[in-house]
Amino acid sequence: MSVRTKPLKKKAEISSKSLYTVVRVRESEDDSWKEVADMISISSSGGGFYLKRPCKVGSLVSLMLPLPVHLRCYDHDKELYRVWGLVQHCHKVLPNEDTGYQVGVAFIGKDPPASYESNPRQTYRICGMNSDGLWKVQEAKSAFKVRKHARFRRHVDHYLALLDGKQRTIGGERTVTQNISKSGAAVYTTLDVGVGERVKFICEQFDFSGLAVVCNRQESESDEPARLHLQFVENTFPVELMNLPEAIIEQA
Repeated sequence: MSVRTKPLKKKAEISSKSLYTVVRVRESEDDSWKEVADMISISSSGGGFYLKRPCKVGSLVSLMLPLPVHLRCYDHDKELYRVWGLVQHCHKVLPNEDTGYQVGVAFIGKDPPASYESNPRQTYRICGMNSDGLWKVQEAKSAFKVRKHARFRRHVDHYLALLDGKQRTIGGERTVTQNISKSGAAVYTTLDVGVGERVKFICEQFDFSGLAVVCNRQESESDEPARLHLQFVENTFPVELMNLPEAIIEQA
């Protein structure tokens, strides 16, 4: 499999081994905990880090970090940047590593939704993007499910476009999916894009174009490109237009 790329314009760096964040998690109105975590990756719209304790997917966490000014959407003159993140994934790391859990969050802004104050256990889902480039969320009506739609093993050719804060294309590549469903896809990529960032998934074959959020990134130990796990946040992919004799991976 080959992935063909187009040259990218200069893009804000999304990783820093020296960057840290103070993560605060509320378990209830009276119970909370916090931890200083090393950032794995960072962008203006999301980030990843390691924690010793797990976080529930769909929950909100508060982050305080010395984020570079060019990656901030507000509070450019303050020493520390406070932003709320929606947990997109939380995976236990390898048993021989003393880092606990790898967590990825999508940034939603300076303040949490009003419903969070009265019920910190409330879970949320991404429902779009604000004009400032941060994610919009809505209350989840049910508990998070690992897989909402059937996902199919299918290499679908598409163009993966990187977007800036105003949702303008700043680069991208032509690549293929590893698998796909109505609500998301796993795609191969050589792009420098991390958890919480926004991309546009454009597939001419099935007349589909939609905004997606990066929920997870998996690096390959071989010569294959990395894999991005995408969640479509505007439209659903028309899987009914595909011939589907191939195996379903999961059905929730």
